[in-house]
Amino acid sequence: MHKKLKKYIEHYDVIENCASCELMPNGGMIVLINQEINCEVHIKNKTYVLEGFQAILINAYEESVQLQSNEKLNLIAIRFKGAGASFFYEEHMDTLMQVPNEPIFIEKNILEKELDTYFKNRLTPSKLPFNIMKIIDLLDAQGSDYSIDEVLAIANVPRKILDKMFRLKTGLTFKTYATIKENLPSTNF
Repeated sequence: MHKKLKKYIEHYDVIENCASCELMPNGGMIVLINQEINCEVHIKNKTYVLEGFQAILINAYEESVQLQSNEKLNLIAIRFKGAGASFFYEEHMDTLMQVPNEPIFIEKNILEKELDTYFKNRLTPSKLPFNIMKIIDLLDAQGSDYSIDEVLAIANVPRKILDKMFRLKTGLTFKTYATIKENLPSTNF
């Protein structure tokens, strides 16, 4: 992965040679890219068909996602840090936050060997008056023991503005985000 992307993306997971898989919640979002045949994506007792070479954006803050196919899966799961996905898919954030358990079908034909180029081309610099990813890193490190004074020092904006912007970018409050990250299992899938 290109070093410019590591600030926003945790990692790329290749899922293959299995008929089913569970993506554990990671306190962020996931782009799931199907590299071959149709498969089913199960989120909170709802099933969605992911066609071959199609990609979806999924809110993976708290709920696991089940993947299933009659054939062997061949997928790539791109796991974003906290608000990382909002720097690549800002146009979809409002929809995803309003209906967090519904995946958003984004595009087709994103190829594994071109992921770095694809994401570098989609990266949109933040228009926020502070670096939200530094705050995400702090919350990831400190969990629910974070210091609000330290968070406000990084943001250098009033608490009210910070609360509003953090919720718009992540869909969660600081407290909820820190608690979720602290309680998540540390597993890739």
